[in-house]
Amino acid sequence: MIRSVKSAERTLALFELFSMRQRPLTVGRIAAELGIPQASASMLLTNLRELGYMNYDRAARTYSPTIRVALLGSWINHQFDDAGSLTTRLTELQEHVDETVFVGIQNGTHAQYILVIFRDKVRAMQIRSGVLKLMTVSAMGRALLSLKSDEEVLRHVHRCNAEATEARLRVVPSEFLALIEQVRQRGYAQTRGDVTPSFGAIAITVPAPVGLMPMAIGVGVPVERIEAARPTIIAALFELQKSFAAFTAANPAGGEAEYRAITQQARSAA
Repeated sequence: MIRSVKSAERTLALFELFSMRQRPLTVGRIAAELGIPQASASMLLTNLRELGYMNYDRAARTYSPTIRVALLGSWINHQFDDAGSLTTRLTELQEHVDETVFVGIQNGTHAQYILVIFRDKVRAMQIRSGVLKLMTVSAMGRALLSLKSDEEVLRHVHRCNAEATEARLRVVPSEFLALIEQVRQRGYAQTRGDVTPSFGAIAITVPAPVGLMPMAIGVGVPVERIEAARPTIIAALFELQKSFAAFTAANPAGGEAEYRAITQQARSAA
């Protein structure tokens, strides 16, 4: 007789529920739909949020899956263009810039790598999916912060500074606001040894379907190569950003359809 693992069953049931409802849900609604105590639902959602699989809207008090859930099964069936297009575009980007490419989202005060495509070459950036970096010191974190108001940016600065484990990871609020304004004007964020002394990164944001969490796409490069590679990387990232914008403009529902197509793959993989 097969023994059930309650936490695993509840997690999969939760993702099935979001797939059916296709909208953010409150803890109370989730508990009622799954037929579990609200305290248990709250604990499950909090754990998944900390791992980067759930997004919490404090104003609406609702939860929704992040893009990390959608990407779980994206490796299974890349031949389907709609579902595999993100991975295809990232692979093309990596081949063009010849460096490690990554996708990240915001997870609280951190930017979290949710997909990494490594480049097999000397001193290529090596980082695993799931790793967290403070928003204020990572390229993808700064790119994502550039989408927020100055007031929101300052709130994140104070929280990140409080959580920083080293003095070098703390930033001066006024100087950081100026840096974020520069990111907004340039359209990209760049670091050069800010987190890991021997590596830097360049990152942009890409349009997200309404109601879904913004993503950052970036390229990680050893500091000794970043300046020479910078023009090529920036041009390639802008081209990728333009392709996402064109796709969204031509078919406003397309991005959401793609997200849900990939999510369906994740469900199948589970």
